[in-house]
Amino acid sequence: MNLKKICLFLLLSLVLFSMVFAAGYRRPVKRSTALFQKGDMLVTPEIVFIEHTTSFGGNFELAITRNISVGGDVLLFLEGSGGMVISPDVAYHFDLKVENLDVFAGAGPAVSFGFSGGGSEFGFKPFGGARYYFTPKLAAYFKILAFIASESSFGGAFGVTFRL
Repeated sequence: MNLKKICLFLLLSLVLFSMVFAAGYRRPVKRSTALFQKGDMLVTPEIVFIEHTTSFGGNFELAITRNISVGGDVLLFLEGSGGMVISPDVAYHFDLKVENLDVFAGAGPAVSFGFSGGGSEFGFKPFGGARYYFTPKLAAYFKILAFIASESSFGGAFGVTFRL
C-alpha cells in the first residue's frame, strides 16, 4: 500500500476526531431532543472519493435502537467501463455532549462489480463519520471509509442527509 495514502487517511481521521472532541465543551444534548432516535430513517445522496475514483450514490439508514442503525450504500462509478458497489452495514451512533453533531462508526460486507466484464470483488467496509444538523431534518454528512479486499483502498464521502 502506498505510504502517501496511509498518511492522508490518518490525517483526515485526526482532523475529524479533533473537531469532535474539541467541541465537547458545549452543553449536553437533551434526551428528548436527541439527534438519532429509534425509527428514524435517513437518506443521504453522496459523493465518494476512493483512491483515484469518484463515485456517486446514496446511503440509507434505519435506526433500530437509539444508538444502532442498519442500512447501506449503493454507489455508481464511471472509471473504465463503470461499475457499482453495494454495501449493507451496521452503525453505532455515539452519545456525545455536542449539540447538533451525530458521530458514528460501523462496518459491513461490500461487493464491487464492473458493468462490461470488469469482474466482481467481495470485501469488508469499515467506516467512521459524522453528521452536523442544521435543522432537525437536514444535515451535512462526512464519512471516512476503507474497502478491504484483495487490494485495499481508502476514501471519504460527502453529502447532505435528509430525515424522512
